[in-house]
Amino acid sequence: MLLMAIWLLAACGTTPPTKFYTLSAEVPPGTPPANKTARVIVGIGPVEVAAYLERNQIVTRSGQTRLILTELDHWAEPIESNIANILATNLSRLLPATHPIARPWSDAEAEFHVLLKITRFDSDPAGEVQLNASWGIQGDRTHKIAVIRETSITQPSAGTGYEAITRNMSLALASLSEEIALELGKMTSASN
Repeated sequence: MLLMAIWLLAACGTTPPTKFYTLSAEVPPGTPPANKTARVIVGIGPVEVAAYLERNQIVTRSGQTRLILTELDHWAEPIESNIANILATNLSRLLPATHPIARPWSDAEAEFHVLLKITRFDSDPAGEVQLNASWGIQGDRTHKIAVIRETSITQPSAGTGYEAITRNMSLALASLSEEIALELGKMTSASN
């Protein structure tokens, strides 16, 4: 009996393991360009996120002003790095004639730069994701921002668990990638 009581007490004191998540590229791969060496280099970044997102925990919203930080469900890397990498992957799939590189891109001499500031990127308790962002595309030759847009994307719920929420966030980011690709495609076509 004593051993059983000690075992039960020990079991009560263990903490469940932390689960780690990443965003994923939800844009299907495009047709590779015939000439891979002539691809336009696109720099992705800087990517800025609202201060409330700059943490390991996944943030959800339980009301207009109340945020919930998870205790055991965390991002596997800083969210702004994850967003930049997934955006680069999505854009390369949407625009196969480009070669997007997330910052830092060293001496790649990007012809265009995609600048992104996310002011909201979270889910409500039902799993619906809201993504609000300002973004622009800057030409390297002129250093002028040729395109400036505000985007608000609501991704309907695909479930309430964190696996479903993070996938839903990835789908919202895919929608943002499509908007950026539309403008970037016009600019890269005009530069060729």
